[in-house]
Amino acid sequence: MKKYILFSLLAILLCLSGCKTGADYGDAIYVTGTLSSNNIRFLIDGQSSVGLTVSSTAKAETDIIVKMKEAPELLDKFNASTGRNCQLPPAGSYSLDGTEVVIEAGKAISTQIEIMANSEQLQEGISYCVPVSITSVEGGELDVLETSRTAYLMLTKVIEVKAANLARTGCFDIPSFAGDESPVKALGKMTLEMKVLPVTFGGISSLCGCEENFLFRFGDGAGNPANKLQLSKGSIGIAAHPDKKDHYESWVDKEFETGHWLHFAAVYDGQYLRLYLNGEQIHFVETNNGGTINLSTAYDGHSWDDTFAIGRSVGHQRFFNGYISECRVWNVARTPAELQDGVCYVDPTSQGLIAYWRFDGEMQEDGSVLDMTGHGYNAVPYGTIKWVDNQKCPF
Repeated sequence: MKKYILFSLLAILLCLSGCKTGADYGDAIYVTGTLSSNNIRFLIDGQSSVGLTVSSTAKAETDIIVKMKEAPELLDKFNASTGRNCQLPPAGSYSLDGTEVVIEAGKAISTQIEIMANSEQLQEGISYCVPVSITSVEGGELDVLETSRTAYLMLTKVIEVKAANLARTGCFDIPSFAGDESPVKALGKMTLEMKVLPVTFGGISSLCGCEENFLFRFGDGAGNPANKLQLSKGSIGIAAHPDKKDHYESWVDKEFETGHWLHFAAVYDGQYLRLYLNGEQIHFVETNNGGTINLSTAYDGHSWDDTFAIGRSVGHQRFFNGYISECRVWNVARTPAELQDGVCYVDPTSQGLIAYWRFDGEMQEDGSVLDMTGHGYNAVPYGTIKWVDNQKCPF
């Protein structure tokens, strides 16, 4: 046995010393910040700029000149591989101040190319992307790490919006979601999104959904932390037995802070239920039997005559103390890329979008908040709603 172990260790050592051949195992250069992801986020707020550099896995022995250029021809492939629908920014809305950087001898990071952009020339709700690639390297003997040759600069226009301050004194009801013909009565796939800013936590703070059917809330009033997010409950009707339901009550293993905008999403694809924070998955549930989700009715503490609501549950109780600026309901399972690109705004005519409320202070003649899809599922205010200005998105 000992001889076998020694032989195995010797084989491993020989492989480690002799198997590392080719550029993938040697030192290389790459666009800084692209080792884990090629996407580099660039928020445009007025006249804005960001620096792009090149890094080396080892200090340069001599000056290394690296040439770079825009590569718009890569955008279609990028969209196809990521599920995005990015566009090149309009001509004149951005510029690069050069095409060459230098990694000086003894250093591992280059000088920078500055990319400048103007938000006034970008449109709200459009995802822009500028691919920038390394084209050549002069000096030294370093190869380019192919997987990090290109940076995809994701240009996002920062916008200012109003938001509804619920302050535990108000909420919004969606009475038109009720009824047998409701488009949310039996959702085989679903995405529920909301963007909120908690001001304080305490007791139960309901965000949106239907009590006992599908509800996002903070806390449970039973000793669990008031700043933890709970899905209470995720009730999914069993496909083979529509009169029965499986219940998935779960907590997100994270405590949240006040004073920060949070974009939450629940995505159900017919088998898996995933929860996202700002487009990143934070919770996962595999359902037992699949089935459908019913957002048309809620329990009010006595009967099932209540409806989908934003900022409260169990009748007009358990109010949320904070701001809300976006809420959307879809009959499709949105991808992480779509969630990330749509944090601030989506096209109201998007496929699968059932209802979309932007709480920007604009009210209809009857006092309701418009469903921007045109489907007529307006949000009806209850109690006192205050409006706050100058809320920037992305956060």
